[in-house]
Amino acid sequence: MNSPDQPADPPLLEMRGIEKTFPGVYALKGVDLTLDRGEVLALVGENGAGKSTLIKILGGAHPPTAGTLRVDGLQADISTPHASQQAGIGIIYQEFNL
Repeated sequence: MNSPDQPADPPLLEMRGIEKTFPGVYALKGVDLTLDRGEVLALVGENGAGKSTLIKILGGAHPPTAGTLRVDGLQADISTPHASQQAGIGIIYQEFNL
């Protein structure tokens, strides 16, 4: 617990204004997400809601069209899977395909 004199820890993951477009399609528009240390997050939605697209942005498979991503309070450029791993992000998919 932080005292009033100590600043709060930054969120572990913060996404602001994330957008992703594909030709003729807005896959994500204005997504804001904050994940603090110790929190567990579930993404739930209908088919085509953008869950996989959001995860692929976090994993570096798709760069966002717009928005910012911060990891541990620092601006993160996650444009490749390697950059995602370097930022400490790991993705575990529901079904594993070789």
